[in-house]
Amino acid sequence: MNCNDVRKYFYAFLDDELDVEKNIEVLAHLDMCCECGQRMEKERLLQNRVRETVCEVKAPDYLVEAVLRGAEEKPGFFVSLVKNLLSGRRLVPAIGFAVAMIMVVYLFVIPGSSKKDDVLFLAESKYHSYMMQQLDLDIRSQDPTAIVEYLRGQTNSKIVLPEIGNDATLVGAALSEIDGVKVSQVFYIRGETPVSFMIFCDPDSGSGDSKNIDFSGMKEIFVDEKIVYYGEGYCGHCKIMGWEDAGSQYVVVSMLNSDEILKMLNKT
Repeated sequence: MNCNDVRKYFYAFLDDELDVEKNIEVLAHLDMCCECGQRMEKERLLQNRVRETVCEVKAPDYLVEAVLRGAEEKPGFFVSLVKNLLSGRRLVPAIGFAVAMIMVVYLFVIPGSSKKDDVLFLAESKYHSYMMQQLDLDIRSQDPTAIVEYLRGQTNSKIVLPEIGNDATLVGAALSEIDGVKVSQVFYIRGETPVSFMIFCDPDSGSGDSKNIDFSGMKEIFVDEKIVYYGEGYCGHCKIMGWEDAGSQYVVVSMLNSDEILKMLNKT
């Protein structure tokens, strides 16, 4: 075997998947080739570290309960696979990743399809996409005037940024479309935690193409003489707040706690 041949068998060798003949050939080459031996050692160390990391990860209790509750309605194979993962058995990274993807699809993708018309859910989804660096901002700037001018030009509406405390820094904004209506989502950072404001405005053209947010079912509190609606996010970690002001509706999503968000809205 030459170097190229041996490197094709690296992972199979490390996982003890080669037959005896191939295993001997790989070992013989590694004894003679220092470069391949060093590469093999790096791969071995990396694989061990990944396995140790996967096994150390413990799903939070709320996630365990949600997955197992949903798994009871699934076929026996799914139930067994999920329980094995959550019980802490040593699964190879590939299996761990596959099950993690199943959990994500089950908890977020499928529920998301049933909530596609829920503006609050969409606002939180965009926030998570930004947190996971899967949402590219259309404009990055710490200048509120530049952000407002850009958004007004794109949405043909009188965008007004919310007034917040000085301890939050403007990052930029992204545009999305909901039921044919262009919507602005502005992102700030407070400490190390992102905060997003989704803004719904009536268009200047008076076409009537606007989106009304349903805040029913949320708790209410008075902030700066206006009603602010608040509640838990769908993920169980985010907080969602919303209010109406001068013909616009605002939805704020963040992993900050409610008191910290209210301090921002109180500009303290």
